[in-house]
Amino acid sequence: ATFCFTLQYAPQAIKNFQRQSTEGFSSTGIIIKLVGAAFLMINAYLTGETASVVLYGVFNVVQHSIFMFQFASYKQDYKFLIWLAFPLIPYFMGQLLPSTIPLTNMIKPGAQVFSHIPQLYVCYQKKTAGGVSLKTQHLNMIGGVAGLIMCIIIEPKSKMTYFLYINSMFQAITLYFVAIVYDNYTFCIPPQKSKAPRTSGFNQDEVEPMLGDANV
Repeated sequence: ATFCFTLQYAPQAIKNFQRQSTEGFSSTGIIIKLVGAAFLMINAYLTGETASVVLYGVFNVVQHSIFMFQFASYKQDYKFLIWLAFPLIPYFMGQLLPSTIPLTNMIKPGAQVFSHIPQLYVCYQKKTAGGVSLKTQHLNMIGGVAGLIMCIIIEPKSKMTYFLYINSMFQAITLYFVAIVYDNYTFCIPPQKSKAPRTSGFNQDEVEPMLGDANV
């Protein structure tokens, strides 16, 4: 699980770099994810959670911070860089007001749920999942399954840890569904190109294959 979540967003970052764009990739969703990951990372460290949970938070913060650099660069809007300092907020809250930690532990699960809504909305607007790396979703799914098995074997200190891994699987499944509906993806055979004209703003070459075609 830790391995998958370490590499989880690398395919998305590479995809953005290769096309020099974040078109179709929701900045609002990533900001919400960064907020949740920052609270998870700091709270898990302060409360002595298992190393895998702490590392999950750390790697999420690092990866979402990379996206902040990409949004700032490709959108030419450097206000995104302000979000890089956000982890200081949960740190000072945890140090100065430790009684708030049980309450702020709810931020990560909430952020995971609500951060997915802007991305789904962007896909709906553009009628494609072309801006999202499906290789990232493969890692999301595998990491979620592995993390859930780990929780069954080693009882986590917080029950919310179960939710984090289940939600990772749910997010992957919903984006698979969007890709199947809008982009005619299949898991086992190459996708059939639609005869209808595309209006999403993405070239066919920008759209990734699904599991049957992907080199993952």
